[in-house]
Amino acid sequence: MLEAEPMKPSRVTATRLVPSLAWLLAFALFALLYISLRDVFPHGVGWFFKVIPIALLLQLVVAKGAGRTRNFLIAALVLSGTGDILLSLDGLFIPGLGAFLLAQLTYTALFLTQFRWRVGRLPWAAVILAYALACTLFIIPQTGDLQLVTLVYMIAISLMAISAGFRDDSQFLWVALGALIFMVSDTLIAIDKFVSPFAGSGVAIMATYYIAQLLICVGVIRHGRGPGG
Repeated sequence: MLEAEPMKPSRVTATRLVPSLAWLLAFALFALLYISLRDVFPHGVGWFFKVIPIALLLQLVVAKGAGRTRNFLIAALVLSGTGDILLSLDGLFIPGLGAFLLAQLTYTALFLTQFRWRVGRLPWAAVILAYALACTLFIIPQTGDLQLVTLVYMIAISLMAISAGFRDDSQFLWVALGALIFMVSDTLIAIDKFVSPFAGSGVAIMATYYIAQLLICVGVIRHGRGPGG
């Protein structure tokens, strides 16, 4: 009796894991809307438009994710959206930073559930560590009373980026690049706030942030680890 061949992912299943063109256009539109008009929105209103792209990512995860992977992504996005709102309000920088710290730890926990040790990924870890060390030496001395808080956050996001590079996924680079771009976005925030404000900081920060979240979420969903994944 012939043994049945292992089932291969169907074209329908593969398509189910890919965002539709309409969804991608909506994400890009609302991201560009906030980035372009962030200085025009009345005080106390901008946060609503800021979180719409994150809300769209949340909708995508709920619709196309599965199992614990979906739960981790939902938690990370809710924490990110909370951080977005808090950072948009006066005097709530530390609570906002705390929300994003929890989001980074949630992403790290997710990536560790998909971890696989590979020597070939060590250069990725070296790049992240070198970048984190350079940022730490450049930024931490400028943060005053927030040196410890900033250092803890830098360690957390570095671990997130390193773990992203060791996911058991042949196309791991998409999520890993998202994690690195997330680091860049947070670095730009720190430079603008603590070192020296620079022209176009808002555009650079939000553009890298939205791209990072998109790459991470879509990359993880496309990984398709199944109901228990």
